[in-house]
Amino acid sequence: MSDDPKRPDAASTPREVDAERAETERPRTRRADTPDMTRERARSERRDLDKERGEPLAGGAGRGGPRALRTPSRPVPEWTSRPRILVTNDDGVESRGLLALKQALEEMGDVTVVAPDTNQSAVGHQKTLMRPLRVRERTLEDGSLAYSVDGSPTDAVSLAFLGYFGHGFDLVASGINYGANLGDDITYSGTVSAAMEAVINSCPAFAISQEYYEHPDFTLAGYAATVVARNILREGLSRGELINVNVPAVPIDGCEGFEVTRLGRRVYSDELVERLDPRGIPYFWIGGPPPSGLAVPGTDFHAVVNKRIAVTPIHLDLTGRRLLRRLKTWRWELAPEKPGQGKRKSRGGERGEDRS
Repeated sequence: MSDDPKRPDAASTPREVDAERAETERPRTRRADTPDMTRERARSERRDLDKERGEPLAGGAGRGGPRALRTPSRPVPEWTSRPRILVTNDDGVESRGLLALKQALEEMGDVTVVAPDTNQSAVGHQKTLMRPLRVRERTLEDGSLAYSVDGSPTDAVSLAFLGYFGHGFDLVASGINYGANLGDDITYSGTVSAAMEAVINSCPAFAISQEYYEHPDFTLAGYAATVVARNILREGLSRGELINVNVPAVPIDGCEGFEVTRLGRRVYSDELVERLDPRGIPYFWIGGPPPSGLAVPGTDFHAVVNKRIAVTPIHLDLTGRRLLRRLKTWRWELAPEKPGQGKRKSRGGERGEDRS
């Protein structure tokens, strides 16, 4: 990047910066020797080729070009042009929360909106590989252009980073979700999974959700999104990191500020609801009351309950460090144990219990 200090909301773009960006973010083109085929067909043909050659090839080395169209995420304290921001969600392209997020961020960057064409709540990190995806141009309520995908939030982000728009992005914002994504919710959330997909593609990202109520006002959440986005653009995020934001359902003057938190614990009360269709065949809903949580100080749930905006760092490395140390003390021999090997000697003599 150039040393010319301009903030993220700069309106002008130097020609040399545009030329540099065009060079570094040139769309990936398919190699001339690469056939045009779906991913699953390509996998099948590679498997057949591997069998013919007798080679256990994975096929990864044959891919042409990088996975993403941008460099790895890094601190970006100064910008010489307006950052490119991708906005998505899991509630669908017609969501008022999506429009509020787009309008909140477009003052600080060039915003592109791509989202599922229908509600995809709680789909998790689902990715469509067994059928084609279709993209449509849509017009949002404010008259601006958006794109809808007949797939998941992950699909929407994947299309963007695999070259649909012909350029990369500097930040991905997912939301504003109807309903909080606190604690264990992030394992289900399509909103958070969209941000995860951006991180997998080496792009900084955040997910933002708001406590649900019947007629939500996204003013506070929109303001929170601008604060989070500005901090990420100024400070940067490292590989594998994203931010999960949860906003209480209160007006701006009723909010107690921001709090950096850890993940809390959700308490689910799901119920299996059985019904009969017109032919008398049973079908099932997963129902029950909304989840609650444990309001432990320092957690995202406690912050939102106390009218604060919870800002929670998430890392994609799910390795259990404590369990990792324990597992290294266990026995991992391939050979079966012989009788008596399970016992260990202690200072008190033979010990009947195997502590391994």
